[in-house]
Amino acid sequence: MRRARRRASPTPSTSGRSDALIEGTLYDGTTGHPHGVRVATDGGRLDLRQDGGWSDSVDAALLKRVEGPGLRLGRIDRPGWRLLLPAQAEAELGTLVGSHERYGRWIDRIGLVPALVSGAIITAAVVGVGYLAPAWIAPHVPMSWERNVGGAIVGDFGKMRCRNAAGQRALEALVERVAPGATKGPNGIKVAALDVPVFNAAALPGGYIVVFKPAITETNPEALAGVLAHEVAHVRRRHVTEALIRELGVGALIRMFAGNIGANAEQIVSLSYTRQNEAQADSDAIAMLKRADISPKPTAALFARLSKEAPEFSAAFLNSHPSSSSRAAKFSVSFDPQAHYQQALDRDQADALFDICRKAPQ
Repeated sequence: MRRARRRASPTPSTSGRSDALIEGTLYDGTTGHPHGVRVATDGGRLDLRQDGGWSDSVDAALLKRVEGPGLRLGRIDRPGWRLLLPAQAEAELGTLVGSHERYGRWIDRIGLVPALVSGAIITAAVVGVGYLAPAWIAPHVPMSWERNVGGAIVGDFGKMRCRNAAGQRALEALVERVAPGATKGPNGIKVAALDVPVFNAAALPGGYIVVFKPAITETNPEALAGVLAHEVAHVRRRHVTEALIRELGVGALIRMFAGNIGANAEQIVSLSYTRQNEAQADSDAIAMLKRADISPKPTAALFARLSKEAPEFSAAFLNSHPSSSSRAAKFSVSFDPQAHYQQALDRDQADALFDICRKAPQ
């Protein structure tokens, strides 16, 4: 490559044209061969000349700086076009082609630190919207869509579902005690018991609530009332749909509601809620127990016991319902020593509920 050198000192004319000629090397992006050229400025244009009469004029708006030693220019309309000039050409052409782009055009315009701060703000905004979007979307999902999903999931349990009629009536009566009218109407809550040997209860899409057998037989109706009230609160606040959107995404949710369940029943039952969701459901449950004149102490004792039980007994419940001593204390503190609490169910209902998973004699 011919060594670039300046031929003359710049002598600007009154028209904005410089008669200074700077020698450089041009790669035209077509032939791949270097061409020795002499460069001068003419107002807002760059004039290129070659021995033999060839010349070209390039609008400065088409020029861009390229990384490399000296002053290297490219054209935004010709990807392979390169003009290599000596570093001394900066004094002559720097104003014409603009400042050096170290990070990219928009970063150079506002500066690196402001760009980093802006990026952090945008990232935080995206994360924030991603966190809040499920809560915004969930209330607008039609309950009829959820009903199809919830019904399909409950149907997947098949023979595990407890079908003792008297026990089913007692279970529904317990839901009605904590939330009068909750099981009535087209969008009423549907509750089912499952003969599954783990302690758990869960709200499902479409207003379904499932209670596993040990949650019935290893506790009492008053404690179970607190658990059911907690699940009713999740249903009413649409926490189930919110959790589905958060964990599976809107696309997966739409496919499920369109008839393709996609996720199995176990995955839905083990949905986890945010701490805010859990706190809301606990507060609502305490209020329901108070209106129903049911003592919150049995529920508090249940949570305290579950946090200390062997993992195989309480793991399923604790995975989907995080329990702690503070949570148990919240129910315990709500106890009113002046209140006249009543039993959640009468004796016959309690016995029927206990036997809900017992098969009728053939």
